[in-house]
Amino acid sequence: MHAIVAQSGAVRLECAAKGRQMDEPCTLAIRRTESGYLFRVVGRGTMQASPTVQEFVCSALDDGADVVLDLSACEYLDSTFLGCLLILDKRGSGAPGSFAVHASDLVRQKLLHKARLQHVLTFADDCPECFGIPVTLEVSDVERTEFCQHLLLTHRRLAELGGPAAPKFRAIAAQLARELGNIS
Repeated sequence: MHAIVAQSGAVRLECAAKGRQMDEPCTLAIRRTESGYLFRVVGRGTMQASPTVQEFVCSALDDGADVVLDLSACEYLDSTFLGCLLILDKRGSGAPGSFAVHASDLVRQKLLHKARLQHVLTFADDCPECFGIPVTLEVSDVERTEFCQHLLLTHRRLAELGGPAAPKFRAIAAQLARELGNIS
């Protein structure tokens, strides 16, 4: 059971069944490539980081950059981050730039298999050659309504995939839509 909790303006996900917070930090490191950016997610890709990732990648794609999101050092992706990957993949197919995910078969199996994303996302076999030093992107604070809209959209995208988890993702999206209606 998950609950969205507001605390000091920050939103975090609590896992009621296990009693632990799921907002452990991840590192978002960006490096330049010849045609765009290599965006590396290190640690846990969670709902806190996904709006920042989406904003940066969408902006880069719209500017014509090619973006490879490297998950080779990622140990966990929550449903919001998984939905964000779907959004970015779709955006990359219609933008001036391109989007692809880099992950070994083992990492794909570990992070993407349950949500069936290993069959949907565009993958890069290798990371592009980079230059310059990596820049760490700070996870930005997002206004509550905007954050809830991000959660709603990511879970709708996951529900659209179908599969055994689709009813859960639809239920989450429906609950968020109700909550957004109460906020507005």
